[in-house]
Amino acid sequence: MTAPRHFLDLWRMDSADLRAILDDARARKAARAGWPMGRVDADAPGRDRVLAMIFEKHSTRTRFSFDAAMRQLGGDVLISTSADMQLGRGEPIEDTAKVLSRMVDAIMIRANRHEDVERLAMSGTVPVINGLSDKGHPCQILADILTIEEHRGPVAGKTIAWVGDGNNVCSSFIRAAPKLGFRLNI
Repeated sequence: MTAPRHFLDLWRMDSADLRAILDDARARKAARAGWPMGRVDADAPGRDRVLAMIFEKHSTRTRFSFDAAMRQLGGDVLISTSADMQLGRGEPIEDTAKVLSRMVDAIMIRANRHEDVERLAMSGTVPVINGLSDKGHPCQILADILTIEEHRGPVAGKTIAWVGDGNNVCSSFIRAAPKLGFRLNI
């Protein structure tokens, strides 16, 4: 069995894969222009697929954007908070990963600790997406870079300024800069 491809942090991805993700997102967004939000993409790559979404940390934008995206790709979601499940309090993360791997096609987790994201990925047999951890916010950075490119053109060769705390978002920007060829001033 081939190991699943996870999306845990930007430093694990090569530049070509990150660029492919951004280009695909741009193309999908353009193809959907003028469509109702609930319409499924023409190619429906998520058809018959289920994404489990685990929220240890609550979020409006992450929850709704992942839910809407999965529906637009033709799939469905199961959403749970840490209060809804035994994750980390009575059931080891490794057990949760094994159980969910038998029921869903992928898992997105918005976690308090990056170590928990890693443990979930190592123990499951389906792809795991880091929706946020204390060490990174890779999906947010790709969304930010897509927005920058939509308004200012390709990010390669540009200088981006980060003003704020040295948090998980800043960390992901630091990891994205050399991969996508932009300068980051903090």
